[in-house]
Amino acid sequence: MKGTYLLILRLDEAIARLPIGRLGALTFPAGYYLYVGSAFGPGGVAARLAHHARRVKPRRHWHIDYLRERSHLVEAWSVACTERLEHAWVRALNATPGVQPVAPGFGASDSPCASHLFLSASRPPAQRLTDALLSTVDTALSCACHMTIEVHTFHDQ
Repeated sequence: MKGTYLLILRLDEAIARLPIGRLGALTFPAGYYLYVGSAFGPGGVAARLAHHARRVKPRRHWHIDYLRERSHLVEAWSVACTERLEHAWVRALNATPGVQPVAPGFGASDSPCASHLFLSASRPPAQRLTDALLSTVDTALSCACHMTIEVHTFHDQ
């Protein structure tokens, strides 16, 4: 299954100056972080979520790997679709109340979006996220008739 995913991470304490690859050292307030990514390579979404589920990686590959080492993975939402929904999901989250983009360039090395990482002081309600993500269905016409958002819950301590 190839497609797009949303990670929901919890950061219990603020981090001052966390090195994030070429982005440099960034500060992350405590709160909930939403990260939008896509998985169209080998293994698709299942392999990518398995990668993100491991807190420590032998080699960091993506910007999110640095933050993941210090945060708790709460949930991952994914959708199988041959259309790339990543940018549409970022635009939808940009318009979602209570969610704000952070860390310019984060996860956006190959994207026209300013950032693929968002912060919310509290956990965004599931209905608010569902409404935001499903508002992008018109951009995925080939998938719309059978689009299902899968929610994976993690018990990352």
